[in-house]
Amino acid sequence: MPLMHAASCGFEAARSVRNVADLRRCLHGHSFLCSARWADGAPDVGAALSTALAPLDYADLNQAVAVPDDASLLGWIAGHLPHADGLWLRSAPDRGVLRTSAQAPLLHWLHADFEAAHQLPNVPPGHQCGRLHGHGFGVTLCAAASHAELEQAWARLRPLLHQRMLNDIPGLENPTSEVISAWLWQQLADVLALDHVIVRETATAGSQFNGHTHRIWKTQRFEAATPFDAHGRYTGHSYSLRLHLSGQLDEVMGWVQDFGDVKTRFKPFYQQLDHYPLDQVDGLSVANCAGIAQWAAAKLANTPELCRVDVYQRPGEGSLFSVEAA
Repeated sequence: MPLMHAASCGFEAARSVRNVADLRRCLHGHSFLCSARWADGAPDVGAALSTALAPLDYADLNQAVAVPDDASLLGWIAGHLPHADGLWLRSAPDRGVLRTSAQAPLLHWLHADFEAAHQLPNVPPGHQCGRLHGHGFGVTLCAAASHAELEQAWARLRPLLHQRMLNDIPGLENPTSEVISAWLWQQLADVLALDHVIVRETATAGSQFNGHTHRIWKTQRFEAATPFDAHGRYTGHSYSLRLHLSGQLDEVMGWVQDFGDVKTRFKPFYQQLDHYPLDQVDGLSVANCAGIAQWAAAKLANTPELCRVDVYQRPGEGSLFSVEAA
């Protein structure tokens, strides 16, 4: 489906997982977060999500699920949300599980990080990325593997990257986010059944690689007012808009697109949204997340690499418009 909607809901709960050999066998608690996606036109899963999770909030999960590990818990939630096309569960800030669709396999994911210096040797003179600089990189590994297996695999790789000059590492002579994500895939593909690898260069830009295709994204925030009711009153949101682009890497530059170029290309349209009432934006017929996503995709129709636009009015609550499926 070209248009999807998303919602999130958190819950606090205790559990003990008796089939592990560490402290998780003891009764302990988590601040869980569950996110759901559903197709436009399907019953509103967002409204059903909080209802489905209510029995789990401030509860002992062992009373609801025989072995309440992340995988079984996501299965329980899926059984109560038959119209969800994708589910994502975070049990701790750095880990969780997901299913991209009801038919897709269950995947475990792990967030990690490393700090390193780099410079891009092939950019034009004067480009900021040609200067020696550094990042606190974020990494997400997603695979048909346990969290323990993901942790073991990352523990082997992190010392090769952390507090290093990335250009000195074989295979990372031109260390763009896309090249780093492909390098991580190559290092891990023999030991993990990977689904994808994500590298976040900054809080607003990153790259995903699935073994075949590179996808990058650039996120921008804007502040806007939107009609609230039939009486002409307005409310407002701090929106997040993410542009996804996919394609082959430029053989010289090592990227799908320069993140800076993506930002520049969208800037004229961003300026029409930021600090304006959305119902007065030219060409924006529906002043909600779905309408904004479709409007932005139309404005960038001459960008062949564009594959998806996400718009969120609150964290985890918004719409996703897939250009590829439209």
